[in-house]
Amino acid sequence: MLLNTIAAVKQVDPLLIKSARTMGASLPQLFRKVILPAALPTIFVGIRLASASAMLVLVASEMVGAKAGLGYLIINSQYSFLIPQMYFGILGITVIGLAFNAVLEALERRLMRWKAPVGA
Repeated sequence: MLLNTIAAVKQVDPLLIKSARTMGASLPQLFRKVILPAALPTIFVGIRLASASAMLVLVASEMVGAKAGLGYLIINSQYSFLIPQMYFGILGITVIGLAFNAVLEALERRLMRWKAPVGA
């Protein structure tokens, strides 16, 4: 997420920054009106990738060392041959991941109303 944010800020068009400075924008105005809106799409890509990675690490750590959680449910069910419970855990993780991604997409659409939707 940090690397995406750094790359996004570095990729802001220098002409936009020069134009804003020429028009007398202060540093806070430059950040709020030029740099942040230009970098926000790439920052959100980093947030969504980081959230997916966090979910994977959370489930993997539950599989290895926890006594509760969906990861533990999946591993325990696998070892006990409780296949329906194992698939319930897998579907639970899928639903949580999809819901979290939908929340992030809605937040992204709300914060970037100026951005054209993908496919339009």
